[in-house]
Amino acid sequence: MKKRPFFKDLDKIIFSIAHISELFMSCMITLVIIILMAKMLFLLPSSNVFILADEEAFSEFLSKALNLVVGVEFVKMLCKHTPETVIEVLLFATARQMIVEHLAVHQILIGTLAIAVLFATRKFLLSSPAEKSTSIPSMKKSENT
Repeated sequence: MKKRPFFKDLDKIIFSIAHISELFMSCMITLVIIILMAKMLFLLPSSNVFILADEEAFSEFLSKALNLVVGVEFVKMLCKHTPETVIEVLLFATARQMIVEHLAVHQILIGTLAIAVLFATRKFLLSSPAEKSTSIPSMKKSENT
């Protein structure tokens, strides 16, 4: 059953609205990230991060900084719809959780396995055969020179 031209055009319009909405949300998130980065930069000299004995202050700073990094990766994912960007967001979010939170040993093991699976997925399932074939000769050329 073929779609009528009206519904085909309606699909395009709805898709365009959704895409524009994603871009608008990406811009808003980016603006908030920039504001929070500037705020963190201005408050850094007066904070307790530079006092080596204050581990709690450093942990709080690290948590805020890594949240911003995950936010940047999320914006990249919204703008560029590829499996690679999704995996990058998951990598950063998992690593952030493992670094900032004080996890039990079994939770660290699960997080490490999750990161290993994400790296393996990126390497073996997402790379195209063309990338694999072009990367090998270039490595051989550099070895010969």
